[in-house]
Amino acid sequence: METSLPLWELRNERCRCCDGQGELVFFTCPHCGVTVLICQEIGTVFEVTEKKAKKEIGDTMGSTRCFTCAGPLHSEFPPSTAEQIVALGFSPADYR
Repeated sequence: METSLPLWELRNERCRCCDGQGELVFFTCPHCGVTVLICQEIGTVFEVTEKKAKKEIGDTMGSTRCFTCAGPLHSEFPPSTAEQIVALGFSPADYR
């Protein structure tokens, strides 16, 4: 039996790059631990600031690396855990 981590998305914000089509899902760098939001429609990666998707910092098409440590590609980030999301200041009411 294979299990995978759940995908947690922002409850009240969607991707602005695809006119709100994509959910913004939390992913965390396995090397440095920075958490980003990734659009599930087109793969745009956003920096998380003040509990919102702020600056666009890359994509998951294989060309951009972690903006903090320059380590793994964004496409290699695993889904964030609920504990990692709460550590950023989000409450369970902010994500689903």
